[in-house]
Amino acid sequence: MDRKKCRRIVKNVSRLLFVQISEVLEEEIARENKVWERKWLARRSTHGGSALLLEELYAEDPAEYRACLRMSPECFDTLYDLIDNAIQRSDTMIRDAVPSRIKLEITLSFLATGNSYRNLQHLFRVSKAAISKFIPEVCDNIYLKLGDHIKVRNICNLFFIHLLWKIKKETCIER
Repeated sequence: MDRKKCRRIVKNVSRLLFVQISEVLEEEIARENKVWERKWLARRSTHGGSALLLEELYAEDPAEYRACLRMSPECFDTLYDLIDNAIQRSDTMIRDAVPSRIKLEITLSFLATGNSYRNLQHLFRVSKAAISKFIPEVCDNIYLKLGDHIKVRNICNLFFIHLLWKIKKETCIER
C-alpha cells in the first residue's frame, strides 16, 4: 500500500472516530443535565408546609393544627409512632427519601381537605408522583395498625341497598 492511500484511510478513520466521540460526549452532557429533583422541591426541609406552617401550628396553636389535619398534635404523635418504621424509606445516592412525618402529614391533609396532589405538591414541596405512591401505602399502614378501631361500611351492603332502592323506584314508576 502506498503512503498516500494509508494517509487517506487514517484520515477517514480519524473523522469517523471524531464523529462517534462527539456523539458520545453530547449524550453524556445531556445525561448530566437531567433533573432528578426540581430545585424548589429540594428545599422541602426549610421552605415546605411541614417545616414552616405545621411546625408553628403544632407548637403554638393546637386548635388550628387540629383543623388542618383533623387530629390533635398528641393524636398525631401517637399515630406517627405506630406507623413510622413501616412507611420510612432509605435515602439513595440520587436523592433523599421523603421523611415519614411528612408522608403522614400529607396523607392526613389529603384525607381532611381533599386537596389535589398538585396543591399538596406546592404546599409540602413533594412531587405529585411521590405523593400518588405513598398516600395508599400510608393509608394501608394506618388500617393495618388501627383496623380494629376503624369502622368501614360494608360495600356489598351499600350496593344491595342501592339495588333494592333502584328496583323499588322502578316499580313505583311503572304503576
